[in-house]
Formats: sequence, C-alpha cells, structure tokens
Amino acid sequence: AMDLLRMPADLTNAKKTAEDIDTKLVSTRQELTKLKKELDSSDSSKYGVDGELFMMRDKCHKIESGKYEYEVCIFGKATQRDIGQKGGGTHLGSWDSVLMENGHRTLKWDKGTKCWNGPARSAEVIVTCGRATKILSADEPETCRYVFTMESPIACDEQ
Repeated sequence: AMDLLRMPADLTNAKKTAEDIDTKLVSTRQELTKLKKELDSSDSSKYGVDGELFMMRDKCHKIESGKYEYEVCIFGKATQRDIGQKGGGTHLGSWDSVLMENGHRTLKWDKGTKCWNGPARSAEVIVTCGRATKILSADEPETCRYVFTMESPIACDEQ
C-alpha cells in the first residue's frame, strides 16, 4: 500500500524532468538556428577562408614583451599597456580582416591611435600551426606597426 502512495510523487518528478529536458531542447535548437544564421550571413568571409575564426570570435590573447603587455581581441581591438596596468592603454587598432599572405593566415587591426609625427598604429598577427592558440612573440618592425606571431590549430590545414 505504501508504494501506491509514493508513485504519484515519482510520476510528478518524471514529468518535471521531461519538461526540463524539452525546454533545454527548444533553447538548444534556437541557439543552433542562430549560430547557423550567423555562419551563413552574407559576410561569410568575416570568419576566414574556411570559417576557422568562428570558434575564436570574441576571444582575446595576451603577451608580455619588454615593459608592455599586448592584447589582441578577434573581431575587437588591439591594445598595448604597461605591464600591470589593468585598463586603458594605447589603441593599436580595430579589427579589420583576415587574409592569406605568403601562405599564412594574417589577422589585421588598423586605424589605431595616431603616432606622434607618424602614421596611425596598426597590428597584425601571423598565424602558424600549433596545438594551442597563443601568441608567441611581439615586435615593432616599423614605427607604430606591430607584428605578432601566434600558433593555433586554425593554421594547420596549410601544412
């Protein structure tokens, strides 16, 4: 007789669990539809030749070099700060494009803060094949033009 009394509670819990799963399924399908639309948008080259930047969108990568910390944000900004500085910094440029140059993917930021007596700052990241996505080096080969090397799995298809 005790089992008969417990059964409705078990059924109620099972029904609640099924409703929760249905809700999650609906929201997952909506998210999938949204992501598919984003990938199929008219500006498909935004995410690179093969859509490889889609997984990196809205991610930032940092490296310390000399007395500075550099940060590049995919589809965002490139910034130079003094090591230890939390906010602000010098604007090296806003996201511009991803191109294939000399057999390497090159990510570009431009229209940064104008240099004293010089051009507007710009940054580029040359991507080489590697297991993890990380910046390996920072350089300033010309006044106010910053060049970084990064390794990432997104570059491993060119090998």
